[in-house]
Amino acid sequence: MKTNDQAGGATDLLTAIYGIQIRNEEKISDHDREFCQRKQDQLYTSLDQINHWYAIFKAEADKYADTRKIVYNENGSIKNTYLQYGYHSKREDYTPFEFWPFKEIDKLVDLNFKAIDAFADDIVGYFNGTYKVNVRPPSIDKEKIPMGFRPSYMSHVDLVIEHLGGKGFREVAEEELMARFIKAASPGRWSKVKPELKGDKIVFPNLLYYEDYSWQKENHLQYSSLETLSNICAGVIFGSTGSLSGGVNHLCGFEYGDVDFSNWYDLATANPDSVKLYKNGRIDVKFTDKDKAEACFRKLRLDSIVTETEN
Repeated sequence: MKTNDQAGGATDLLTAIYGIQIRNEEKISDHDREFCQRKQDQLYTSLDQINHWYAIFKAEADKYADTRKIVYNENGSIKNTYLQYGYHSKREDYTPFEFWPFKEIDKLVDLNFKAIDAFADDIVGYFNGTYKVNVRPPSIDKEKIPMGFRPSYMSHVDLVIEHLGGKGFREVAEEELMARFIKAASPGRWSKVKPELKGDKIVFPNLLYYEDYSWQKENHLQYSSLETLSNICAGVIFGSTGSLSGGVNHLCGFEYGDVDFSNWYDLATANPDSVKLYKNGRIDVKFTDKDKAEACFRKLRLDSIVTETEN
């Protein structure tokens, strides 16, 4: 029997838990909640359909509980897998040709997990895409998810809020963008050169690499360098316009398999900046005037980057 103190303690604990959930839910917008609730409703509809068929096949499988000694795993799948393949001994009758529901049960358990896993990806992916943060979706143990389980979108929102560490979405997004940019813009270990401000341009030396295989064009950007270029573009667009949505997709007419070294690529942004790529890996970013170039250079803290020899 619970004492009043025990009951009060449980009530206080529940109040604290629900208080955290309420506070976290208040940190997201109405649009965020509408999206999350819509995805949760869609998930529950699909899980209801999956569980409907699971109940039907399980009822059929349970008819073999004694003859086949069926054992279920925690997630509802069939534990004794030899049931999937029928008898291995000499056939004495026609039962091996009968329909058995064991494979279908395992298939429905798999679909149940995949739907729940996709829901987690969708919720976390929404916040990553909307607010330009980088939260990893939770790792869900397939063997531990029982049939009938219904996840709440708030559990994934809590994960996102925890990632923010008490900061706002915008602040964290800027920090993560800047971290990726500085990493991309920093010179290699043995490099003696670093980003420079030259009049109306910012020059990033020796950052990109191009394929040198005989069957590839010499102007074919290596795939690993595509991420570097995208992070440089994202940083420049942020430094120039404040937008967090920049990337290599903003380079008008750019194709990484056929880079044009002779022309400038316009950046599709509010400010008409442009980018020129060189075979030696250099990137030049040109602004409309030197004041804007300097403002972007300072905002991106490029003057803080040093070479190995300067350390």
